[in-house]
Amino acid sequence: MSNQVLPGELTEGILSFLPLFYVGWSDSVLSPSEMKIIHEKLNCLECLTAEEKAYLIKWTDPTSPPDESTFKEWVIALKSYGKDLAVDGKTSLVDLGLEIAKGSQSGKDLEETKSALIELGKALGVDGQISSNILLSKIDSANEIKPDGATFDVKALQDFMDGEYADTKNRMRILLSDHAFAYVTEPDKDIFRLRILDQTKELAKQGVSAYSFPKKYGGGERSGDHIAVFEMLGYSDLSLAIKFGVQFGLFGGALYSLGTEKHHKKYLEAMHRADLLGCFAMTETGHGSNVNGLTTTATYDSDTKELVIHSPNVEAGKEYIGNAMHSTMAAVFAQLIVDGESHGVHAVLVPIRDDNNELMPGVTVKDSGYKMGLNGVDNGRIWFDNVRVPKDNLLNRFGDIDDNGHYDSPLKNPSKRFFTMLGALVVGRICVGLAGISASKSALTIATKYALKRRQFNAKDNLPETLIMDYPTHQHRLIPLVAKTYAYYFALRRLADKYTNNTDGDMRHIETLAAGLKSKATWHATRTIQECREACGGKGYLKENRFADLKADTDIFTTFEGDNTVLMQLVAKGVLTEFRKSFGENNFFAVMKYLQERLSKKLIEINPSYANNTSVSHLLDPRFHAHAFRYREEKLTLSVSTRMRKYLGQRIDPNDAYMRCQLHMLELGAAYSERLALTSFQSAIETVEDKNVKSALEKVCQLYALTIIQQEKGFFLENEYLGVSKTKAIRRMIAKLNQELRPMAGTLVDSFGIPEELLGANIILYN
Repeated sequence: MSNQVLPGELTEGILSFLPLFYVGWSDSVLSPSEMKIIHEKLNCLECLTAEEKAYLIKWTDPTSPPDESTFKEWVIALKSYGKDLAVDGKTSLVDLGLEIAKGSQSGKDLEETKSALIELGKALGVDGQISSNILLSKIDSANEIKPDGATFDVKALQDFMDGEYADTKNRMRILLSDHAFAYVTEPDKDIFRLRILDQTKELAKQGVSAYSFPKKYGGGERSGDHIAVFEMLGYSDLSLAIKFGVQFGLFGGALYSLGTEKHHKKYLEAMHRADLLGCFAMTETGHGSNVNGLTTTATYDSDTKELVIHSPNVEAGKEYIGNAMHSTMAAVFAQLIVDGESHGVHAVLVPIRDDNNELMPGVTVKDSGYKMGLNGVDNGRIWFDNVRVPKDNLLNRFGDIDDNGHYDSPLKNPSKRFFTMLGALVVGRICVGLAGISASKSALTIATKYALKRRQFNAKDNLPETLIMDYPTHQHRLIPLVAKTYAYYFALRRLADKYTNNTDGDMRHIETLAAGLKSKATWHATRTIQECREACGGKGYLKENRFADLKADTDIFTTFEGDNTVLMQLVAKGVLTEFRKSFGENNFFAVMKYLQERLSKKLIEINPSYANNTSVSHLLDPRFHAHAFRYREEKLTLSVSTRMRKYLGQRIDPNDAYMRCQLHMLELGAAYSERLALTSFQSAIETVEDKNVKSALEKVCQLYALTIIQQEKGFFLENEYLGVSKTKAIRRMIAKLNQELRPMAGTLVDSFGIPEELLGANIILYN
């Protein structure tokens, strides 16, 4: 349906309101609060005809904003009409609307119009003396160079970080700043949950829930924008982010990625409009990370052509299921049994509540109760007692039961089928990692802004006290964490792009990347938020300054969507598997030989002169950083492989051999993930066009690299990659980089682009 406007529709009554509408839409967002006020005011106006009201209300639909041609027509009409009006640079949009209205309305109607324009102007945030010149060009969001000594442009760096999703992210910044999404401390979990449910439905009304789904079902086919939305929700109430993720990411993702056309046609649109609320019932009490070992069963009854969903014991109960108390349907992961044979884990759609919100027969749901955080999310436990559903409820993209009761799958290998199914849902780990980084950005922004205001101590009585950010200890606490945040952000964004552009259907490599970066990012968030809390002293302990919620709400990130320690072992396995696959034959000895040759070559390069080179140019050289990170990863790959080969050669059971190498594999997983972050950061810098932004990011990247090398100096010293003099020089260089980045501290966190309303911390408003 076209958004084109017929010239005859633009009456003087409509024109009197268009200045406000134009500016209201100039940021491409009308929030729920704005829409509500606009509708109420317009419907009550006697000075407008029914047709005029309908025309204006039509342009308040967030899923169908005015297009470029409509904007142009509005501007042309207003400019044309305004030729004879006495407007100047001090004329407000309300004044302009009144001048237009005078041409066609009586004095009584004019008073009503004036009152409506004023209230609408306040609601839209344009009630001040905003010039009528805004109708000719959008307000210039001037590139601001902060007075803290930074040499780069905040907006230029923000735009670079937002990348191709800048419009979506800016829309979310404005939308989430609306008071409909304001922070409210609510101790009662049931009231809190209802508020988060309402906010989730408001997001659905805005259309941001549909980005990743097919256009023919009301979606946008823009999976990258879906990830960007979740990233931005990480700045808001994290209960909303998780509720959104469960409904539209996990449940919606299962419907779309594991289902087929019949499921899409029947459920997708209702799901992304939040008319169908669902949950993702995978994890069991007795089998957390071991998805392959789930004991819930889905047994095919050939007589009735139904699947019987059953929890054989208490431990088979679905544990910690988000949306469990509000959902009417669950995507249940169970062992599919056909003719007495198990075909592994599959997903089945199971109604759990009826239209009256009563539990369906055979379904038991128990509230998980209060948690450390995220109490706006309705977690629960679910059991099934021989619940019957039609066989069409099987999400059958990777395995189906035909009308004759025979099971078939396009993937004959059960292991490949299992990992392909899980790979289709890997986006959840990418989103959780980005949400963790968003929480880190919030904590660092609050702590840094406070450190640039708070003064304490001075040796000389006649001078002001010293800003706490000017103390080297404070710089050492915060600035390296800023550098790590940038590094993990660029790595996750690169991974998100790889995921959205993946066309070969093989998700195993992406799953390895996601497992590693999700783990590093969420562990980083836990550490960063704690350090920022401590850096703000007693003020940081006050709930009003948000660290309490950030700490409590993100703590679970390290164990959901996969326990980080388990995921790091998955990363190490992936590294070894990918390396073997890079050869034409699955030859362990060929891999070993290749690795040994590469490392031998590196050891030739690493002579005493190299190991003790303390020159500034060398320590800051990105080639040195890349070399060190790659050496550590390859050395650990070789040593893990060697140990595994030794144990297997001694005829030790493969599982026992693996258990003996677990800690070693954790180190390999960490080395791989940190090298990935460095590579992503350096690659991102190469694409920066603004030379000042590029220079600043190069310095931040240098700090990230040296911080990791210093952090892992035990490994590098043990392997004689670094000498003692060089590790000391690196420590001094880190302190120097902290000092050099100190003038940029404010701009580096401002470039995250987090609105004050979303930071939600009084500490940055006053001391």
